[in-house]
Amino acid sequence: MNLTAEAYFLGQCFWNPQIILDAKCSPHDFKSSLYQRLFQVMLEITREGQIIDERMLSQRTGIPLQQILPLKSPDIMTANWAFYDSQIRQASQLRKLKKMAEEIQNSVGETPQELAAKMQRAIDDISNQTDGFEITSIQDTVNSSIELIETRIANAQKCIGIPSGLNGLDRLLSGFQPRRLYYIGARPSQGKTALLLNSVRNCNEACGIISAESAKDELVIRLMASKSQIDSQRLVVGLLKEGEMDRLTQAASELYSSKGIYIYDEPNMSIDTVVMVARQMKRRFDIKILFVDYLQILSPSRAGKSLEYREQVAYASMQLKQLARVLDIPVVAAAQLRRDAEGNRPQLNDFSDSTQIERDADVAIMIHNIYQNGEIQDTWLLVEKNRDGRKGDIPVVFNQAHIRFTDK
Repeated sequence: MNLTAEAYFLGQCFWNPQIILDAKCSPHDFKSSLYQRLFQVMLEITREGQIIDERMLSQRTGIPLQQILPLKSPDIMTANWAFYDSQIRQASQLRKLKKMAEEIQNSVGETPQELAAKMQRAIDDISNQTDGFEITSIQDTVNSSIELIETRIANAQKCIGIPSGLNGLDRLLSGFQPRRLYYIGARPSQGKTALLLNSVRNCNEACGIISAESAKDELVIRLMASKSQIDSQRLVVGLLKEGEMDRLTQAASELYSSKGIYIYDEPNMSIDTVVMVARQMKRRFDIKILFVDYLQILSPSRAGKSLEYREQVAYASMQLKQLARVLDIPVVAAAQLRRDAEGNRPQLNDFSDSTQIERDADVAIMIHNIYQNGEIQDTWLLVEKNRDGRKGDIPVVFNQAHIRFTDK
């Protein structure tokens, strides 16, 4: 018997139809169009609750019986079907990568960044099939859920995720949790970036910052202003008071000795670049949390340039949601609110440009500043959505000069 891996696997399906339902490969994973058609019809027959018969298969596919009969060899063993399933999927993935490499080699008029993003999408498609997302039984899931609950009981009243640096927020959210997408919403100049950096400053894990709005030097100056509690505007123009240079040096030393803050600050970057850079940060530095500033300023991918702007924003949001799940880390992104939210208490449906943002958010935090005579009188963080917990309003103090949020 001299059968290819694809033919041998189909033979295994003949002898044990349960394999058809348990296998991870799809008809499109087969290289042979003949075997694609056979496996597709095998799936249909099995889902109908019927027994696979070679004559029925011949009738429904139009494939001559003499081409099907060799697949039902009595020498075929079914015990190792998972090996052949894996071989078929790996060969399919290799063909996809080679095809993409050929397209890139023969491309004309595309920038290196666009080509890298195209290859990254192909890699992501494969990674999403191999990153541990599998069908699991309720029994296995119940056991893992109980373990998660027991961990939370053991850490009751503690921040089990990555702390934000604000006790009130951490009590409500239990810190930033893996695989969740957090949105921080506000109008311009109301503290979105400051709140992101406040979390970076208090982060006790390696973290990544991807900023399409602010340059890395600007972000670090803001971090040093927050740590040293020196007016950020005086830092920008270099007007320090007596004794502040020592505080600045101490703040710089603490940042330099941190567990790891990794920054990428390309202007006008696309969401594809964000995904690619985030994966690099995870692979190279094992970041535990990612901060993105901010959603609506990201430029569209090449594939999305023909879409309406709201569809581009929706696509970017969905990519961030997927990124959190695949990398198994929290993703915290700033997002702009609509113009008519100015001066009012912000609500969940105030996110600008796409309703997809509020749908994708596991947690939505709005910054609400209350002004009197042009000065901030009170600041609240409004948790308007919390998929796994309570919503609530958290009073905080926002010191704009020091770019710093503290508990009230």
